[in-house]
Amino acid sequence: MRSVLLAVALAGLVFSQPKAVEPAPVPLKVTDPVRDKNFYLLGAIGASKELRTAVLRDPALSAIAAARLAATETAAKTCNLDLECYSKAMRWSDDQIADSSKAFAALYPSSPAVRTFVDGPLRASGMYVRSHNLAGPELLAQAWKECAVGINWMIDLYVLGKKPHYPEIDSVLYDPKTPVYQRVVQNLVLVLLDDKTRLDLFFSASEKFALEAMRLNHRDEAGRFEPMEAGENKAAFLKAKSTQWAAYPYSVIVVPGAGNDRPGVRISAGAVLRDQIAAKRWMDRKAPFILVSGGYVHPNRTEYAEALEMKHDLVTRLGIPADAIMIDPHARHTTTNMRNAARLMYRYGFPFGKKALVSTDSSQSTYIESAVFPKRCMDELGYLPYKMLGRVSVFDLEFLPEIASLQADPLEPLDP
Repeated sequence: MRSVLLAVALAGLVFSQPKAVEPAPVPLKVTDPVRDKNFYLLGAIGASKELRTAVLRDPALSAIAAARLAATETAAKTCNLDLECYSKAMRWSDDQIADSSKAFAALYPSSPAVRTFVDGPLRASGMYVRSHNLAGPELLAQAWKECAVGINWMIDLYVLGKKPHYPEIDSVLYDPKTPVYQRVVQNLVLVLLDDKTRLDLFFSASEKFALEAMRLNHRDEAGRFEPMEAGENKAAFLKAKSTQWAAYPYSVIVVPGAGNDRPGVRISAGAVLRDQIAAKRWMDRKAPFILVSGGYVHPNRTEYAEALEMKHDLVTRLGIPADAIMIDPHARHTTTNMRNAARLMYRYGFPFGKKALVSTDSSQSTYIESAVFPKRCMDELGYLPYKMLGRVSVFDLEFLPEIASLQADPLEPLDP
C-alpha cells in the first residue's frame, strides 16, 4: 500500500480519511450472491453505469484490461488441455496486483463518481470494514487487492484442484488430471471469449473465469437462500423491527450446528439435542429469537442445510414459532457460526451492544470458551468475531458480537 500512497502523494493529491461512515445496519443488497459476497467491490462496479464508465475511460486500467483480454485469447489458442497454462494466464501476479492497485487508487482523486462510491456505499456495505481506517485511495486499493487474491485462490481450488483449508468438505468435484475436466476448462475459456463485450473491465476475464470454474464444480453454497430476509428469515426479520428488546436479558440464542456424518440423514443427533437446549431458553424468555447456524457441510456435498433442518425441528417437534427463528445456512465451521451470527445480528438491526447467548452441548461450549477457539479464529479469520463475557450454565455462554465480522473473506469462497 505504501507505493499507492507515494504515487498519490507525488501527484499532490493526498486524501485524509473522510468522516467515519458506519456500515449500514440493513441486509446487504446483492444481485449475484456468490459473486457479490466474494467480490462485493467488483459486483458494485459492474452494476453501476457511472463506475463502469470511470473504470473504462481510465487509460491505465484500460491498458490492463486489453492486456488481460489478450492473455485470455492467447491461452485459448495455445494452452490446449494444460490447466496450469490457463491458470497462469488468468491469475494475478504480485506485480500485476501492485500495478492495478496503483491505477485503481488513482481513480479516487480523479473521479467524483468513484469518490462518492468509496466514501458512501463501499464503506456503508461493511464488506471491507477492517480497512475503514484507511483513506479513500487506500481503501479502494485494499478492497481490490482482497478481490484479486480471492480470484487467485478460487482458480487454485476449482481449476487446478489444489487442497482447500478443509478438503473433506470443500474440495473440487472433478479431477483436474482427467482430460474430461481439462476440456471443460478449455471450453470455459472459449465460452467466455464468445462474448468479449462482457470482458471489458480490467478484472472481468479473471473474475468470470474463477466464478464459473467454481460453479461448474457445483459450489454455489454461498448464494443459496439469498436474499434470506425475503425468504426463510423474512418473518423473523420483520418481527425484529417491532421487538421490545428491553423485555429480554439477551438479544438472541445462537445455536451452532453439530455436523452430520450419515448420508441421507436430515439432522444429526447432536443438532436435535442442541435444539432442545435452545427451545428451553426461548420458552424461558431469555431472548426473543433463536438463530440456528450451519450450512451444507457434513457429509461432503450433503443435500441438507443443517440450519434449515434445525429450524424445521424447532417448529414441528418443539413448537417454537417460525417467526422466532432465524437461519444461517452458510456457516461451515464453529468460527463462522459465531461470525455469521454477528453479521445477521448487525444487518437485521439487533441491538449490537446487547448481550447474546451461544447455547450448545457441553463439549462444544467448553471448546468455544477454551483458549484454542479464539486462536483458531485469529488464525482463520484474522480477528475475533465476538467478545466473550462469561459462562452462564454448562450449556450457555454470553457474548457480544463484533463489527469486524462484516468483513468479506473470499479465501473461504463457499461462505465468504
